[in-house]
Amino acid sequence: MGFEIPFDFATLLTPVVLLSIGGLTLALVAWALLRRSPAARSTARRAVVLADEEESTEVRDLRKTLYLLQNENKNLSIFLMTLPDLARQLNSSVEKRKIPELLMGCIQQLFDAQQILIFLSTSEGTHLTLAAARGLPNDPRARQVIPIGRGRIGWVAHHQIVMDENDFSSKSRSSRGELEEAAHSLFRTELCAPMMSKDQTLGVISVGGLLRRPKNEKNMLKMVADLGSIALQNKTLLTRMQQSANFDGLTGIVNKRHFMDLLAQELVKAEKESTHMSLFMFDIDHFKAYNDTNGHLAGDEALKITGRLLRETFRDDDLPARYGGEEFAVLLPSTDKRGAMIAAEKFRKAVEEFAYPNEEKSQPGGKVTISGGVATFPFDATTTTDLIKCADKALYEGKHGGRNRVCAYAPQYLSEETGTIDLGLIDTKRA
Repeated sequence: MGFEIPFDFATLLTPVVLLSIGGLTLALVAWALLRRSPAARSTARRAVVLADEEESTEVRDLRKTLYLLQNENKNLSIFLMTLPDLARQLNSSVEKRKIPELLMGCIQQLFDAQQILIFLSTSEGTHLTLAAARGLPNDPRARQVIPIGRGRIGWVAHHQIVMDENDFSSKSRSSRGELEEAAHSLFRTELCAPMMSKDQTLGVISVGGLLRRPKNEKNMLKMVADLGSIALQNKTLLTRMQQSANFDGLTGIVNKRHFMDLLAQELVKAEKESTHMSLFMFDIDHFKAYNDTNGHLAGDEALKITGRLLRETFRDDDLPARYGGEEFAVLLPSTDKRGAMIAAEKFRKAVEEFAYPNEEKSQPGGKVTISGGVATFPFDATTTTDLIKCADKALYEGKHGGRNRVCAYAPQYLSEETGTIDLGLIDTKRA
């Protein structure tokens, strides 16, 4: 009978057996590692380091891309919020001189620039004049007038294209520095855009020291410049329309409708400030004879000359107007009767001394002359209607007194001796 050793599989899985197997496995791994050469171990370590570095580079690249996207999104958000607000302000009833200031505010928000210069074209279209500036030192070398075509700003005005620093550098290399102007050394022109209306340059925007650089900075500045161009053009058209509505087309001075509005405004102002205000009204003596003898074209020329003499003789604060036909009126703010009479008499002499065409053929005495009257607020009248009536009465007294004279109106009163009404008119020719 043979001897048998019973085999129990559960016995093989006892803790003692498992520990023996685990120890054997570790020993085999250790033996395998010990058999690897130092070079192999170094290569393995480098592979791990390279993997870590590659992962780190990818992370940095992703972070950089994320930062750029966030920054670009921020710049775009600023642009989208700023531009509608600028358009709203420009479309409001803002004065033309305030347009450059509004443009500068928008540009500062977009680019956080250290210097912003806005030039507007002169009426002749040959030069640019500095209209608004930020970051320009108070230096006499900072010339405020630039000929179109000179330097970076003048070049952009002439060629009517948007330029940045790369464009300027490239152009300077190809044209041997024609964009660099010594007189413009204080201008930091890194980004420049023209303001245009069709083929006409209305102005130029120059930006320097940009601390914020949007991806599409040239397009952004161009859109700001285009809004500025539209605003400038609209203001110019509005001014022309107002001039057409408020000014006499023949003489170039204010027409009667607009004059009456301004007269009412000045009377209210004089009343509030307790100051004088005078009105001088006159017409051309024997104007019908001048027209009949020399023709209506010659009569129109005489009216033009009279309008020009009015603009040249009176102060800038005074307001001459064509009241109707050959009759004119002049509003003299903050002027008492004595001052108004001196100004009116000066103008009467200017007309008398001026050589009107063919005056010797039609006018008595061979000279074109005027007759006028002066009335003053508040002594003569307290309303516009009464003031005009008083000046008109003084005018006709001058007519009846022999023409070529100016009379001042005085308040009416009852004569103690006769009991009749005395107009109290003062005649400069008799005084």
